[in-house]
Amino acid sequence: MAGVGGGVPEAMAGDNHLKVARVDETVVVQVFGLGNMFLAPTLQAFIESEIASGHLSFIIDLNHCTGLDSTFMGTILCLSKLTGRKYGWFCLVNVADENRRLLKMLGVINMVSIHDGDFPVTPGKMTVLLPTTDVYARQKQIHGAHRFLMDADPANQERFGPFIKALEEEMSQVPKILPPQPSPKRKKDNGSEAKS
Repeated sequence: MAGVGGGVPEAMAGDNHLKVARVDETVVVQVFGLGNMFLAPTLQAFIESEIASGHLSFIIDLNHCTGLDSTFMGTILCLSKLTGRKYGWFCLVNVADENRRLLKMLGVINMVSIHDGDFPVTPGKMTVLLPTTDVYARQKQIHGAHRFLMDADPANQERFGPFIKALEEEMSQVPKILPPQPSPKRKKDNGSEAKS
């Protein structure tokens, strides 16, 4: 698990990062600093890799989370639905009042399991995961997360519709990089290459 998402020593983590660990069959993710569009692709990639490895129980601990942006909240919604489709379990714990208000504002609060009250999570050694620096990965995450938010609450259609349309236009301008094509083979005549 240390290599997933670019694990680094804690001293290099900076303000916004994730700490992850497995506790028995449960995967614990602690969010430090802002849960934002830079951290959301890291969370998505990590959870998807854990699901692919057969882990289906997730605790997202927001005890050290100082705020949530719409991309991070849309990602939480996406991952909760993804886990549910696999018959797994996805739960937010230690949700402060301000983060709860933000989740309610975008209609996420009624679509994701939240454990009320204190939830002491005491995993052992944890791996630190940093925000992504990949601009295109971040754009894709923003787009996908807001699509989930727009599907979750009709009010989000008006709130994010123009933004998503502009983002789709911006993403469509990114040049498509094609793999190199093999050189055409030259026909041989009597064991020697044909002259051009």
